[in-house]
Amino acid sequence: MSASKVQKLFFRFSYYKNLDLTSPYPSFQARDMTTTHTMHYITKPPCDPKIMTFGAFHTDHMLEIDWTEKMGWSRPQIIPFKSFSIHPFAACLHYAIECFEGAKAYKGPNKTIRTFRLDCNMYRMKQSAKRLSLPDFDGAELQKCIEGLLKVDQDWIPDRPGFSCYIRPTIIATEEALGVRASSRAKLFVVLCPVGPYFPSGLKPVRVFCNTTTIRSAPGGVGGYKVAGNYAPTVMPLKEVQKIGFHQNLWMLPDGLVQEMGVCNLFFFWKNKQGERELVTPQLDGTILPGIVRDSLLELTREMKQFKVIEKKVYIQEVIEAISEGRMIEMFGSGTAVSIQPIEAIGYNDQIYEVKYDPKLNAGELSHQLFDMITEIQTGSKPHKWINVV
Repeated sequence: MSASKVQKLFFRFSYYKNLDLTSPYPSFQARDMTTTHTMHYITKPPCDPKIMTFGAFHTDHMLEIDWTEKMGWSRPQIIPFKSFSIHPFAACLHYAIECFEGAKAYKGPNKTIRTFRLDCNMYRMKQSAKRLSLPDFDGAELQKCIEGLLKVDQDWIPDRPGFSCYIRPTIIATEEALGVRASSRAKLFVVLCPVGPYFPSGLKPVRVFCNTTTIRSAPGGVGGYKVAGNYAPTVMPLKEVQKIGFHQNLWMLPDGLVQEMGVCNLFFFWKNKQGERELVTPQLDGTILPGIVRDSLLELTREMKQFKVIEKKVYIQEVIEAISEGRMIEMFGSGTAVSIQPIEAIGYNDQIYEVKYDPKLNAGELSHQLFDMITEIQTGSKPHKWINVV
């Protein structure tokens, strides 16, 4: 195969192409789902971005499905939101055998419920579960169950621009015995959370610190999966950089290979040394989470055909050089919670490198355009292949 053909295939790579949501093992079925409505409805918070913050409120109901090695999956249940009673020996408490997802539902025209690429979340969750030897399931059936939960709690989905309903599916190992091994019991549950805009006053650029002493994930590890153990070790480094005036860490390996920013994927919009404009993001090498918004931005920008769109290894030395030489046009992160996160400066080796952005937009022109495009797809009136109307 010629070099040009290899390059073409590489540029068009998508983690979420040709999704297979089936399971080789018996799975729960949405048609068997039962619903028990709560007798004590919760007072809904006002659609105020200062009050309806991320993770502050839960809806009236939740989805619960149990699994045992002997009996397989139980029937799905939509039940009143509740706390769990869990054995102190449960494997999730001791060995972080648990994984989760993050998706969003929106209110569209005529109060329709719109989910954004929820099938991709199901696929990624299946991969995370397999990596931890948690039970596999049919992702299409789980998606139907989640859609059923959204219908039951549809009044909790804010009908206001910028607001949404966060969807958190989770699987935890619940075997009641100590010991590092595949759990013989597990619980899959889904909770919903009404959330306001991540940036109440519009997009807001952040300052990031290039962490040279702590790494988020290593080659051969689980950085490419959404498992609980990836997140706890980032809390302390985040507190440390916030003390010195930064908002997030820019994660990289000891050789300077750039990975992510906080819990976001990274994008660099620059001119290469030949003067060509390129949108570059670190390639999926197993240390980087295959973000669904990341994948969406790659497809949208490739469809623009206005500049090169490249997934490749990116080193911090290249980034600093591009900023120093005036070739960096803008930098931003992407993720489900933030959608687009503009970057205004990075700290590296005791120096601050300012990154261009438009003060009127609080973002670069491209990141602002992409934010508007994603928002329109998620909440607009037009049909789109990434939107499922429930």
